[in-house]
Amino acid sequence: MITAVIVDDEMNAVEVLSWQLKQYCPQVEVVGYSNNVPDAIALIKGKSPQLIFLDIEMPVQNGFNLLEAFDDPTFDIIFTTAYNQYAIKAFKFSAFDYLLKPIDADDLQASVARYALKKNHSVKEQLKVLSAQLHHKQLNRVAISSADGLMMLKPEQIVRCEAESNYTKIFLDNKQKIVLAKTLKELEDVLSEYQFYRVHQSHLVNLVHVASFSRNDGGYVLMTDGAHITIARNRKNGFLEQFSKI
Repeated sequence: MITAVIVDDEMNAVEVLSWQLKQYCPQVEVVGYSNNVPDAIALIKGKSPQLIFLDIEMPVQNGFNLLEAFDDPTFDIIFTTAYNQYAIKAFKFSAFDYLLKPIDADDLQASVARYALKKNHSVKEQLKVLSAQLHHKQLNRVAISSADGLMMLKPEQIVRCEAESNYTKIFLDNKQKIVLAKTLKELEDVLSEYQFYRVHQSHLVNLVHVASFSRNDGGYVLMTDGAHITIARNRKNGFLEQFSKI
């Protein structure tokens, strides 16, 4: 059983999430909830939950103020927010997870499942990464959480990404390969602002690492790591437009 606490200033949101967890995630036991940060801190210290569903935007003090109260946290966080803003991209590929309100049942189940399978990552290390990103100290880096731990990568280190079912393989410029339990769409959301383009349903490429483009065989790109990637017909014009700007 996974013990959890819900922290949200909206009572309706607490009730809905509690019901969803009971209905769709019976392995989660909600041991308490709070509508403000000071009470939440006391609740967490008293109950020692394994998981916190934490709202970001709250009056007076927000979710990040709560995290700052714990020097060495022993819990994990799934953020809940109604604001699809830049901050989501900052922590989306760290070891944290997030749920965008209104919370979808499938997303909730997937998030809890990822938590249940999560390896022994350092929560303190994760909080440091998140804090740095949110304070614009490392916006030129992307936090990647793999089975081996947490990596901070510069976008230019990533040559390409390839979908494989619900997993994604990331190919780096040093020939290293990372496998993530994330979809290619999730990774695309993070990397699209860094000159990455999805040339095919299964392939996201770094335009900086495109060595050449060929119109033969319907169109394909040769990457700097030697991979030949087919360009989908309906994505060719968009690719050429973006590639011409590099």
